[in-house]
Amino acid sequence: MTVTPAPDTPPSTTMTDEEYGSVRAEAALWVGTSVLVTDERGFILVQHVDYRTTCLLPGGAVDKNEPPARGAARELCEELGITMTVDRGLAVDWVSADSLNAPASMRFPGEILHVYDGGTWNNEQIAAIRLPDREVKSVEFVEPARLPDLMAPGDARRALSALRARINAGGPALLENGSPITPTVLDRVGALRTARARHHLPFHASPTPEQLSVVQVWGLAPRTRRPRLGAAGTGHRRGSPAGRRPRAPGRRRPARHTAPRGTRGSRG
Repeated sequence: MTVTPAPDTPPSTTMTDEEYGSVRAEAALWVGTSVLVTDERGFILVQHVDYRTTCLLPGGAVDKNEPPARGAARELCEELGITMTVDRGLAVDWVSADSLNAPASMRFPGEILHVYDGGTWNNEQIAAIRLPDREVKSVEFVEPARLPDLMAPGDARRALSALRARINAGGPALLENGSPITPTVLDRVGALRTARARHHLPFHASPTPEQLSVVQVWGLAPRTRRPRLGAAGTGHRRGSPAGRRPRAPGRRRPARHTAPRGTRGSRG
């Protein structure tokens, strides 16, 4: 059986390597990287730079043939003077060419941005920061809710999405222009958009019993089986034998008498 192609079917062609490379080059995107760093309060490190009016996370463009994670570590060293391994991804963001008001002369084709977890830095690590002579004017740790006021809209959405991904511990978030493709519960309720009260505990660490404002211990009394509330740290429950005053030697507890059914509560 012979199959004859339709008259309007174009003949099949095979692209040469040069043609294939030319097509792929036209669809190429920039690649960038950034690092999310927090302090022990859960505040985020942002940089004030001399070439933008808005703040940025530490990071920059990935060099030719450079893995994004290695580029993130290089940027930390160049911008903050910190040498560390960066190997945990928090988000991958596809930034469209028309999402930014980039000048035509820049020929911005779009960008893939990788956000890595720089961890929680203590006071000693923060004191070790050394800024370069140019580009980075200063750094500060800010409340996550302040990011929309300090950063460009897409940058703020990306940083908050990365922070939520760290809290969720469910793997890197896949983003489009800073917004998650599949929002999590924290994304849907808008977590981290409002400032926390000063008495709240840091969200990046589980509180210890000593940090809690109220500590309670519940237990069952030996005979009554009723829950008794005891003071934490005393080592016993109120109403338990360990918390009762000892009786004098030789003194016996008086016998308990139960009133006949129907007469309990009556007088005389």
